[in-house]
Amino acid sequence: MAIEYVKDDGRGIISGGWLNQYHDITKEDWYHDCFPQWGTLLNKHIENYEVPKGEVAMWWCGGPSWVLKTDEGGIFFIDQYSGPAMYTDKSYCGVCNQSGSKSINWIRLNPQIIDPWEFKRLDGVFCTHKHQDHCDIYTINAALKTTDTKFYGPPVVAEKIKGMGVPEDRIVVSKLGESVKLPGAEVEFLYCFDTTAAQTGGEGMLPYEEVATSFLFKTSGGNILFLGDTWFHDAYVAVGQKYDIDVATFDMGWNASGATDKMTPYDCARVCQLLNCKVAIPDHYDNWVNTGISPELLCQQFIDIVNQNTPHIKPIRLLVGAQFNYPRDAEGDSYYRYPDDIYQTDPYDFENGKYAEFDVTKKK
Repeated sequence: MAIEYVKDDGRGIISGGWLNQYHDITKEDWYHDCFPQWGTLLNKHIENYEVPKGEVAMWWCGGPSWVLKTDEGGIFFIDQYSGPAMYTDKSYCGVCNQSGSKSINWIRLNPQIIDPWEFKRLDGVFCTHKHQDHCDIYTINAALKTTDTKFYGPPVVAEKIKGMGVPEDRIVVSKLGESVKLPGAEVEFLYCFDTTAAQTGGEGMLPYEEVATSFLFKTSGGNILFLGDTWFHDAYVAVGQKYDIDVATFDMGWNASGATDKMTPYDCARVCQLLNCKVAIPDHYDNWVNTGISPELLCQQFIDIVNQNTPHIKPIRLLVGAQFNYPRDAEGDSYYRYPDDIYQTDPYDFENGKYAEFDVTKKK
């Protein structure tokens, strides 16, 4: 008699036994079953995870996207992109304006690993600038319709999300030098020198403070700085002198000639030197074909430059879906690997495995 498998036992992903059996599948079923690729497994893990006192937890969702959780239970989205591959055109695209291209295809590479519609708690949605992959129509709609959270971003972002239907009483404009206090964190609004964002829309360069914000999360575990899509700028030395930055995250990638969008490994290392951060974590190098190159090559170059020139800074290369706790994980290897038991409902139990009683001394 064939075993009848349930489709999902509640852990957030689909049973392999169910997938082995025939079921009538529609295109809508395919969409629902296969996207997000991680189902709601990571959602559930984040919501159920209790951050140890004196620590702060971060999950890299690929591309520019992060989830941060404090030891008081606060959950925050930073530049969370839940959208598809897309194309942009010169009427508004900063990279098109820089390169002279009439239109650019942005082909997404990284998987979608959270479901923005399935968070029971959300304490803030932060957008460093207005680009689609940082101020995302899908994430904004999900957070707006399923939570009572507020949305944070510079004036140009505030204008954009207001046009998406976010009411004014749920929008907080991130003005330089100001801050907000949220569960487990005070978030300070700092300069972000995103030259591409400054060239997006309109004529000429817009002021940096109008188009982009860096968010400094000051928590009991440490101070975490999210720099979005910044370019290198000497003025970051002033940020490093004024603030004690434990962890900095920032964009890294490869650029076509005349189409700078992401920092090179060398410029990433220079920004970290100016900030004098303790830990440096690049992002965004994994998710667009047109700014992509071998992630291993980029990350190895970055790690080598930092280690050789600023050995007091710890460079770390994460993998998509990685959890990073500060300060606990600051002394780990620069090359993250998934722990054997990460996101496992039941831990491996080799004492009860097939080879638990295998006699390695037995002679023929």
